[in-house]
Amino acid sequence: MMKMILKKITRLSRIVLVILVTAALNPEMSAQVQTAPARPPDQNAPTQAPGPAQGNGHVKGTISDSTTDGAIEYATVGLYRQNDSSLVTGMITDPSGAFDLKGIPNGQYYLDVNFIGYVKKRIRNITITPQSAMVNMGHIILHPNITQIGDVQIVAQSNRVEYKIDKKVVNVSQDIAASGGTLVNVLENTPSVQVDVEGNVSLRGSGNFQLLIDGKPSVIQGSEGLQQIPASAVQNLEIITSPSAKYDPDGNAGIINIIMKKQKNLGVGGVVNASIGSRNKYTGDILLNFRKEKINLFVGAEYGNQKYYNKGEGERRTYDRDPLTDNILSTTYQEMNSDGVFSRKSFNFKGGFDYTLTEMSSLSLSAALTDRSFERNFVTQNHWYDDPFVKDSFYLDNSKGTDQRRFYNINLDYQKKYDDNGHTLQASLYYNAGKEEEAEEEYVTETDADFIATGTEPIRTRSRTNQPEFSLRAELDYIRPIGSGKLEVGLQSRWDKDESEYIFEDYQLEGNEWVYNDTISNTLDYLDAIQSGYAMYNGPLGKFEYQVGLRAEYDNRNLKQLTSNEDYRYEKFHFFPSFYLIRQLSDAHKVQFTYSRRIQRPDERDLNPFKEYRGSNNVMYGNPALTPEFTNSFELNYQYTFKKGFMSVETYYRGTTDKITRISGIDSLNGKQVFINTFTNADEDYSVGLEVMANMDLTKWWVLNLTGDIYHYELQGNIEGQNVTSNSTTWRTNLNTTFKLKWDTRLQVMGIYNGPSVTLQGQRDGFFVTNIALRQDFFKKQLTVTLSARDVLSTGKFSFTSEGDNFYTYNKFSREAPVFLLNFTYRINNYKQAARRGNGDTEGDGGMDMGM
Repeated sequence: MMKMILKKITRLSRIVLVILVTAALNPEMSAQVQTAPARPPDQNAPTQAPGPAQGNGHVKGTISDSTTDGAIEYATVGLYRQNDSSLVTGMITDPSGAFDLKGIPNGQYYLDVNFIGYVKKRIRNITITPQSAMVNMGHIILHPNITQIGDVQIVAQSNRVEYKIDKKVVNVSQDIAASGGTLVNVLENTPSVQVDVEGNVSLRGSGNFQLLIDGKPSVIQGSEGLQQIPASAVQNLEIITSPSAKYDPDGNAGIINIIMKKQKNLGVGGVVNASIGSRNKYTGDILLNFRKEKINLFVGAEYGNQKYYNKGEGERRTYDRDPLTDNILSTTYQEMNSDGVFSRKSFNFKGGFDYTLTEMSSLSLSAALTDRSFERNFVTQNHWYDDPFVKDSFYLDNSKGTDQRRFYNINLDYQKKYDDNGHTLQASLYYNAGKEEEAEEEYVTETDADFIATGTEPIRTRSRTNQPEFSLRAELDYIRPIGSGKLEVGLQSRWDKDESEYIFEDYQLEGNEWVYNDTISNTLDYLDAIQSGYAMYNGPLGKFEYQVGLRAEYDNRNLKQLTSNEDYRYEKFHFFPSFYLIRQLSDAHKVQFTYSRRIQRPDERDLNPFKEYRGSNNVMYGNPALTPEFTNSFELNYQYTFKKGFMSVETYYRGTTDKITRISGIDSLNGKQVFINTFTNADEDYSVGLEVMANMDLTKWWVLNLTGDIYHYELQGNIEGQNVTSNSTTWRTNLNTTFKLKWDTRLQVMGIYNGPSVTLQGQRDGFFVTNIALRQDFFKKQLTVTLSARDVLSTGKFSFTSEGDNFYTYNKFSREAPVFLLNFTYRINNYKQAARRGNGDTEGDGGMDMGM
């Protein structure tokens, strides 16, 4: 049942597994294997069992999953003589699914490929001669093992979450409740990740994470970027909470890396997805590939148009205090009830190719054109009154905001292999350019107590932001095995530039025209140039494996405020060490310790001192004195695999200095009282937590995934000389259960609870969500139909409070629930065919399978 049960076995256990397999298949072979050194091999190098083979021939290839198209690590590969079926040599595939059997004498052979949960594959008629010493088997596809028990069909499948040496890999196709949705819906049920009811994503309690797409920086960062990408276009998600020195250090919580779907098999293939949801929700995407010999071409497109209807309520109190006694003289109350819609539209067109220049070098070029927009349209009922009584007024606030981003990116990659042992050189050039345009318009109308307009002319304001931007990155990475370990070094040059013009206008009745407000409108120029280099080495250390790395960075940032003719420069060197220490206690038990240092940089809006309206009563401005915040992260993890599943226990400590924190207050602007938001470097914060995950096959038709985490968070800071230290202990749990029924039917039920947490000036309450999904496959899995319901109990409500000396606020949001989605997936050329590989032929199913 569990096809990925060996995913947790690391380098030391690879040799042990080879010994066991070869001993069972050939006793003579096992005697020789047992004399092999007990030292663990390099983690990224295939583990090959030494045998009696002595020759110049070698056989190589890669192993992949027919349903996910993903690489299968730890698959067992054995090469046998054709005449007497004696084992010549064997090995276990590396993390990319690759194997390379060397030192093979001339002769006739066959190859056996096997992995738990898959149908064993045998490839016959492999010939090694002096004229044809190298046989490339290409991509060998394994199919999940299917067993029929009564009326229930049992299909082996990938674990939804798999643990690697430095990350957690989420198999998106296993989350059927997210079909037709975005990546935020996938992350709702992912370890280490929290999602609130507004779709805001945090990684172990922090929203400061770096978002990558296929290892490259996403143009739209954070939760907004995740809300724009359809889950159907994604193969895997990688959650990296303790990145090594090889990665950019941005995002103190870690990295979320999105691996998009790709076609790796010969021929033409593709996949088409379409989804329709309740109350105007439509998405669709298509991916087509053509692969032949040295070239792989792909083209794809995505479209989305989704509306979500939300409600909100809130209360604000502002206090007028006696400056001598600090007693409250009067209180102003504002009660709010809002009703509105969020609309997200997106279009993405992408294409590119991979070309094999030689057997040892390749070139890849890809490009994408993207148009994404977000629109918010809300009507808010406001009631203002005083105590003691001075005024009692009512008005309607019609607020409409849009945010549109059009951009394109180009990515060029070159790889050169010097041998088959991991000695490589990689060069990459990434360019992105585009423009963001934001617009906000407010209509404030006086009404009576029933919120019927009194006839008074509304107060109107509007603002616009035009922001051209570009990003350029050039990277060079070199990897070379040295002795029993591996050295990795690299250089990067990074340039991020934004030009932003903020225009604020008031509407004047006398001239019936919009008037430019030069006290708020402003223009700025922002450039952040970062030059960095890193070095890492990993290898065995007694019974341990270790990896040590250091990244050095020169950051030269300048914010030029053109309106006020002021420059705000930041120039400094930073160092980011990382360290991994792993001990494989046995085949089933492993412990791991990690350390990394990260940075969170303020962006141009965090730094811009000019005020910017966010609605009629909210104003935000930056703090040019902000400095980056730095985080030291420590993890101690334990993983245990057993017959019917696996369990992991992760403990972590994360401490941040110079914490960038939003603070709130009350001020008077343009003759009226408004709520002010800005930023400061609070003293520090820290969190310590425990995460537990268990994935179990309770029966052959019932899979249970249970995740829970508890953490203590403390924020220590001073605002205007006042100590605002706060702390809380909160917890979160996810329950995901899947029933594999007959007729290729699956039912998935999940429950998610997020506990309360604290902020610098208040707290957020907990909430609970339940999702249900039913998936049905047709025509031998060529067509899949999924019906899902999200937040079926309508319990996803988000509330928070914030308070200071002169104010108190309470807000509560209720998102649209339940939401029903119907998703269709069609796989082009989802057939099984015999395919020639090298000079051998296949026995069993091979060829292309665009399964998900």
